[in-house]
Amino acid sequence: MINGRLLKQYDIPLALGITHLTTAAFLLNSGEFLPSWVTSYSYFTALTSIVFCLIFNPHKGFLAGLALGFAMTVIIRAINMSLVSLHGPGVDYLLGLMGAVVGTVAVLIYSKVKPSQTIENGFALGCTGALGGYLLSMFFACNTVLYCGPAFSWGF
Repeated sequence: MINGRLLKQYDIPLALGITHLTTAAFLLNSGEFLPSWVTSYSYFTALTSIVFCLIFNPHKGFLAGLALGFAMTVIIRAINMSLVSLHGPGVDYLLGLMGAVVGTVAVLIYSKVKPSQTIENGFALGCTGALGGYLLSMFFACNTVLYCGPAFSWGF
């Protein structure tokens, strides 16, 4: 049986594995609906967030949840681009990634104030921070300034 110290030890390799494998899979399948820059921006943002979070010694499972959250942002972007023909620089995705970083920092601060001891709580916090920040940023930007397709813009 794996104890808490081993789970903490395998959190970093799991997070890096998720990040690298999803990046490789999406880069191999890049095309019209998922350009390669989307995956590379997500990859470097996820790696930067993982290294930043390592400085603050997050709870067990936090980094794996964070990596999965950033992988989900690429999937959401690919689905949104397949629904509508968006041609342009992709400013909406960059704004969404900035929101994911802010959400990650907010959840990291919350996890330090209110500590959780289980790997499930750490995983859920990491995933919620990245995805929640991404989605909030996308909904705000796409309903005020940009048109980002039917998934985020409500008829504007």
